[in-house]
Amino acid sequence: MKKFKFQLDTVLRYKTQVLDIRLAEHGTALANVRRQEGVLEQAVKHREACEEEYREMKERGLTIADAMKYETGIEVLERTVQRETEKLRELRKIEEQRRAALVQAKQETQSLEKLREMKRGEYDSMVAKAEEKEIDDLVMARRSASLREAGEPG
Repeated sequence: MKKFKFQLDTVLRYKTQVLDIRLAEHGTALANVRRQEGVLEQAVKHREACEEEYREMKERGLTIADAMKYETGIEVLERTVQRETEKLRELRKIEEQRRAALVQAKQETQSLEKLREMKRGEYDSMVAKAEEKEIDDLVMARRSASLREAGEPG
């Protein structure tokens, strides 16, 4: 009997390559999200530190010019936090898209692998039946030969 060959092996190999690519893309997108979360966290901490310093300076008393400098600085830091938050939102959106593509690629690959397993099971079953038939034929041939030798009709 012929050796087992899955007709869709080339498709399966291609889908596996696509899955590997999607996995790498998702990993990169996830790393970008994590990195941006760190950038945002630093921006928030920096703004909060500046706000705390401003409160302390107000308690001690400060000039109007210094108060304006602090307020302007805090506004700039707040815009930075908003900008970094928007970047994070965009990166999360990209990561979700990459994850969806990864899930789809995984499902396609798994369905082909299951089909391959089913076909392999069918092939193995056919091989077992063929071997069983071959053994039965061999046993019947020996039995007929031994009956002929004994002079009995076979």
